[in-house]
Amino acid sequence: MTESVDKTMAARRRWLSPTEAAIGPIIVALFAAVMVALLVMGWWSVRTERTTTVAASTARVVSTGQLLADGVHTMLASDDVAAVRRMVVEAGRQAQLRSCRVLLPDGSVLADQEPSRISLDTLPKTWADGTGSSAEATQQINDGVLSLSYPIQVPGRGMVTLQLSAATGDQGMGAGQTMVVVTAVAGVTLIVLVLLYRPARSRVAPFALIREALQAVERGEADPQALKVSDGLGPEAQTWNRLIDRRGESDRRSLLRRAADTAVSGQGGAGSFDLIGDALWQGIVLVGPDMGISYANGAAAVLLKSSREDLIGADAGEFLGDDEVVSAVREVAAGSDRRRRTVEVEQVGHSQGGVLRFSVRPAGQGSAKTALVVIEDITQQRVAEEARRNFVAQVAHELRTPLTNISLNVEAAIDDGEDDPEMRGRCLNVINQETQRLGQLVNDMLSVSEIEAGSMALHHDDVRLDEFFEELKADFTRQAEEKQVHLLFDLPPKLPVIHGDRDKLAVSMHNLLGNAVKYSTPGGEVTVRVEVDNASLRVVFKDKGIGIEREELEMVFDRFYRAKDSRVSQITGTGLGLPIAREIVRRHGGDIEASSTLNQGSTFTINLPIKAEAA
Repeated sequence: MTESVDKTMAARRRWLSPTEAAIGPIIVALFAAVMVALLVMGWWSVRTERTTTVAASTARVVSTGQLLADGVHTMLASDDVAAVRRMVVEAGRQAQLRSCRVLLPDGSVLADQEPSRISLDTLPKTWADGTGSSAEATQQINDGVLSLSYPIQVPGRGMVTLQLSAATGDQGMGAGQTMVVVTAVAGVTLIVLVLLYRPARSRVAPFALIREALQAVERGEADPQALKVSDGLGPEAQTWNRLIDRRGESDRRSLLRRAADTAVSGQGGAGSFDLIGDALWQGIVLVGPDMGISYANGAAAVLLKSSREDLIGADAGEFLGDDEVVSAVREVAAGSDRRRRTVEVEQVGHSQGGVLRFSVRPAGQGSAKTALVVIEDITQQRVAEEARRNFVAQVAHELRTPLTNISLNVEAAIDDGEDDPEMRGRCLNVINQETQRLGQLVNDMLSVSEIEAGSMALHHDDVRLDEFFEELKADFTRQAEEKQVHLLFDLPPKLPVIHGDRDKLAVSMHNLLGNAVKYSTPGGEVTVRVEVDNASLRVVFKDKGIGIEREELEMVFDRFYRAKDSRVSQITGTGLGLPIAREIVRRHGGDIEASSTLNQGSTFTINLPIKAEAA
């Protein structure tokens, strides 16, 4: 099974996946840049708004003061003090002045917007102008308050002073509104970045994993399988995997060619050639024109089920076995055929139906006549191909059956449903069940895709086990009754609250309990037993069903694999439930153990820490 780079790096990057490590700083930098730009824009807007407000307020107050000064001069010249006082009060109210009054040089108040502050009842005939008083209008601003002073000459009497003050504008309100706008824009920006994160993450994922692979190459990793990424990440990942395959094939051929040329020419010494040959996982056999074996590496001895000492000098036909392989080696070794020949041979009596691939080609230079035989065990490739073919066929069957049932029941409900409500209800029930079946199949496929891409995320929260197992029991009681299987839950009086992803744990236990019920025979029994101690939680799923061969017990956790028992082929399934269940439990820091006896039943045990931490 291909080990993708995202899995090999999981232990080193426990908290951040390669994708998040690649895109995370970019997202954070982008958000920081947007926030800085918004803050600068907000500061500049507030500053500009304050300056504009102060300028407008100052111009308004100055204009009001000039009009008041002209009015006071005219009215005092005609000795109309009452009109002056009315004008001051009205101006203070309409212009929203803080203060507005008319003073004599000695400080007496002739008019004020607050009438209670007036200290003179009538205008004197004359008064002293005072000394040092300026004849020029003055203005000053302190703490946001504008103060104006206008000296006014009353003909024949003396000088009076019009004083008024006003705030330069409500700066706080404008600044607050601006900051509210800036905060709203920042919030919208954050939401947009969050919405863009997931598509950006999926788009960057292949490049982040390829980057991890390149770093692994720099550290000295040479195994092509360890450098591959999941094909499900897109065309970039598929192209990268093809390059890795080509590189691995090129390196293998180059090493084989150097090894063969060294052996035939005798250069480099026997020790150096033996070192190269034994480092290869393919078997290498050199056969001379007389069909005698002149060299065999350790892998060849294992694959041909012999020892190196027995192979050297022996007749190749005795060990190669297959007539087609022997014929190809004889022709190439004799020099009558210079083509490369490939023959795949099924190993008779092999427990797993092993297959060996023999590649025969001429070796040596000039007049040297030697056949190079490269032997590869492609059993696992055949098993994987067979598993994938079976999976495609099984998925096609799994999809076809519910879709056919849905189609038939929809037609029946349309044709006869109006006249027969009971029949329509049955049709809708079947459609609902088959839809759930399709949904489960799709969820399994998505879970496998997440596992292969290394993107399965856990959302940890408190999980109340008492409610959890009550729901589990309710979900399977009816299914067990239909199968005529006795379902028993053996729970302790008090169940703890664990920390984990409730939905993912439910998927794992649904898969295990669903298998226990599904592979039980009518009249059988399925027991769910929960054991708790201070540190761990054990959930045991025990059935008395058909059981699993000991040789296949660990293989049932491989994706797409289904036991070869003929009874299993008659039961619907995709071979994904157990792999998904184990992956989820392992990501919670636990594991699943399995034991089984054929025709007596199986036991699957989940071992989970009470405080389930991400693995």
